Amino acid sequence: MEHYLTSTPDHLHWGLGDDRLNPVIRIASGDRVTIETLSAEPDEALDHVSDLVEPHGYSDTLAPHAAAPRLLTGPIHIEGAEPGDVLEVHVLDVRLRSDWGWNMRAPTSAASLDFCCRHVPLDRTRNIAHLPWGRELRLSPCFGNLGVAPPANWDPRKPNEANGFSGRIDNRDLGVGCTAYLPVFVAGALFSAGHGHALLDDGNAQLSAIETALAGTFEFHIRRNLHLATPRVETASASVGSSIVNTHAPQGRGRRTN
Repeated sequence: MEHYLTSTPDHLHWGLGDDRLNPVIRIASGDRVTIETLSAEPDEALDHVSDLVEPHGYSDTLAPHAAAPRLLTGPIHIEGAEPGDVLEVHVLDVRLRSDWGWNMRAPTSAASLDFCCRHVPLDRTRNIAHLPWGRELRLSPCFGNLGVAPPANWDPRKPNEANGFSGRIDNRDLGVGCTAYLPVFVAGALFSAGHGHALLDDGNAQLSAIETALAGTFEFHIRRNLHLATPRVETASASVGSSIVNTHAPQGRGRRTN
């Protein structure tokens, strides 16, 4: 069955997954869901977002204390998914929903950089970004966050304890054609997605990432013949068919092949 999940305020939440969240939709194993996502926080959003299917009032969605400042769409309850299962998620399609994205550079202790936030025009017809200094970059949309709810007793202050589920992945290979295998920790799995990128740095671009609003089509399957402690991802571009994802890696690829 096909489903469509809009990015309206009642379908959004902040940060990582949470087993206490009520599902916004219930689906069966084998179903497909097209999920709209938003990207920018209030400080990064442009005044005019009429190109989005559902313009969103950020004040309507409150961020819990210490939550990662990213809007996620969901969660989705997959009927029959139980702790110990694996949720197989195929990324069938990813498309841009907006003609702009943004990039933020923040000062760190390792570099003397000034804070800078740029809005980058996106040409959806040509699939390119126009950088302020004239360069054009080919786009390759992917999601920075996709995953299931963590165990009820996990400690968000200890990121290493969250390695069994997926959070901020920020891996440019997680676009069309990839398949994620996510261990299930709560009934229904409670899948969410967001933190879209029009482009994620491969080490050669002059921006670390261009974040934007996306729509992705996912197909979900419950796998009871797999037993995983950490997520695995199959990508067409990986030199080996599968890889382990570091679920809380800093900005970048955060992947090692087996």
